[in-house]
Amino acid sequence: HAHSPSAVMRQASLLHIMGLSLLWSLLLLGLLTDNLCSVFAGPGTSREDSAPMVVTGTLGGSVILPLQLQDGQQVESIYWMCRSVPGVIATVTLVEAGGPDTFYQAETQYWGRLSVVGPDCSLQIGHLSWEGAGSYRAHVNLWSSRITHAWKYSLHVYEQLAWPRVTMSSRMSGNGHCLVILTCMAESRGGTVTYSWTPLGPRTVVSHGGSVLNVSLRPGNSALNFTCGVKNPVSNNSSLPVLVPPSCTESLQEPNITASSQIMKDGTSFITLACWMDQAGEDVKYSWDPQGQGAVVSHGGTTLSVSWRFGVSDRYRCTAKNPVSQSSSSIPVRPLCSGSFLLSSLRKEFLLFLILGALQIK
Repeated sequence: HAHSPSAVMRQASLLHIMGLSLLWSLLLLGLLTDNLCSVFAGPGTSREDSAPMVVTGTLGGSVILPLQLQDGQQVESIYWMCRSVPGVIATVTLVEAGGPDTFYQAETQYWGRLSVVGPDCSLQIGHLSWEGAGSYRAHVNLWSSRITHAWKYSLHVYEQLAWPRVTMSSRMSGNGHCLVILTCMAESRGGTVTYSWTPLGPRTVVSHGGSVLNVSLRPGNSALNFTCGVKNPVSNNSSLPVLVPPSCTESLQEPNITASSQIMKDGTSFITLACWMDQAGEDVKYSWDPQGQGAVVSHGGTTLSVSWRFGVSDRYRCTAKNPVSQSSSSIPVRPLCSGSFLLSSLRKEFLLFLILGALQIK
C-alpha cells in the first residue's frame, strides 16, 4: 500500500527515537558494568597473574595480611574475603583521602578477631585456629583509580613444637657391630616437622625423614652424645643430649609385672598379667612360662590372659630378651585368686556335709 508523506515522517521519527533509546541503554549498561567491575573485578594483569603471598601464623597467635601500596596511593575502600567463608568478612571505608577509616566486620567465624593496622590498612587476624588456614583476597579501591586492585594470600598455620623425645634401642648386626637406633618424636598436629641430628659422622645414617638416627659401633669405640633438633616455620627446639653406650653388652633390667584377676561363676579365676620394662628398645621380645591350655598371649607378647584353677602352676614367669641379653621376673598366682580358694573350699565342705547327712538318714 502507498504511504502518505505524513506516515513516512512519523515512522522515521519513531525509528530515530528508538535508536537514541538503544544508544542510551548501551551507554548506561557500559557505565553500570564499569562501576560493578570497579568494585568486584580482579586486579590488573600483572597482579592477577602473580602468585599468592605466603603468610605464616602460629596456632592461637595473630598474623597480619599486609597491603603493599605504592607511595602516593590513597585507599578509598577495601573488601576482605576468605575462600572458606561466603561473602565479605570485613570492609574498610575511608570518607576522604588520608582521612579516618570506618571498619565493618561481618558476623562470621572471624567475629571479634579482625582489626586494621598500619597506614596501609592491613588486616590483622587474632586467635588463629586450624580452620583459619587457607586462601584470602583483598579487593582495594584507590581514590586515584577506577580499577580495583587485588592482593591474594595463602595463610599457613603451625603450632609451637614441644621438646622432642628420643628413644633408643640396639641390636647386633651381621658383621658383629652394634647398631644403636635413636628415634626422635615431636608431637605436631599440623604441618611438616624438620628433624636434624648432631653430631653426624661416618658411623651415622639418618632415615625416616630425618627422625631416626642409626649409629654403628665397633669394639673399642667410645660412648657418644647425640642431640635431636626439631623445627617448623614458627618454632625450633632440641632434645637433651642422649648418651649412646660404646657397645651392645648392656644387660637388660628385670621386667615389671602387673596383674589383675576376676573370680568367675564356676569358681575359676580369670587372670591378666602384663609384662613391661622401662625404656625398652624395639628389639626386646617377651615370652611367658608356663602358658598352659587356653592361655592367650597378646600385645606383642607382653600380656598373658589365662583361666586359673587350683592345681595349676602357682607362678608365672615373664622373660624379656634382646639379641645380647635376657632377664626375667615371676609373680605368684595364689594371692590373686584367694577368693576362688575360699569358694572351692566351701563347695567341698558343702558336698561332704550332704554326703554325711545322707548316710545318717539311712
